[in-house]
Amino acid sequence: MRKDGNMLNHQGTIQLETKRLLLRRFTMDDGEDMFNHWAGDYDICKYMRWQAHRSVEETKDVINSWIFSYDESPFYLWAIEFKETQELIGSISLFVINENDLCGDVGYCVGKRYWGQGIATEALKTVLDFAFMNIGFNRIETYHSTSNPASGRVMQKCGMIFEGLARQKYKSIIGFENSNMYALLKEDYINNLCHKV
Repeated sequence: MRKDGNMLNHQGTIQLETKRLLLRRFTMDDGEDMFNHWAGDYDICKYMRWQAHRSVEETKDVINSWIFSYDESPFYLWAIEFKETQELIGSISLFVINENDLCGDVGYCVGKRYWGQGIATEALKTVLDFAFMNIGFNRIETYHSTSNPASGRVMQKCGMIFEGLARQKYKSIIGFENSNMYALLKEDYINNLCHKV
């Protein structure tokens, strides 16, 4: 335990809800939808660190590894599902960058046919709330390829602040990516909440 008594209150991937969405754990039944909606789509995967899947079986193998990881702490990875139709449409994750600094990172992926509907924004707002108010993160940061500005617009809509350009921040399947960095502090998040009341 930290000397100042502040530490992350890990809860694992618990179910979260928004007006339209259910954020839940992946199951083996999600393999076909995940492959068809995003994991097998090169246009979606080209900014990721992993290649587009070649088969449903490959997707199921990945999901199986996630299911085992749900028993570990901390591991935060949600399937994004439309509540009304129970249709699997994407995923969103939360990572611990540094436990001592109470600092995390987020990532998200939504199927191409669902782009432009505010889904990633709605899911990210919910995960940010969970990260700050339930787990106790002080800072959440993330980044996107400068070639993928749509991801940056999601971050902006969630109140994240642009902090600068990180050259060749990560290597995607198409090469090293220059990235725009965004972050949000807990105090900023709480202040924004107070202003909305």
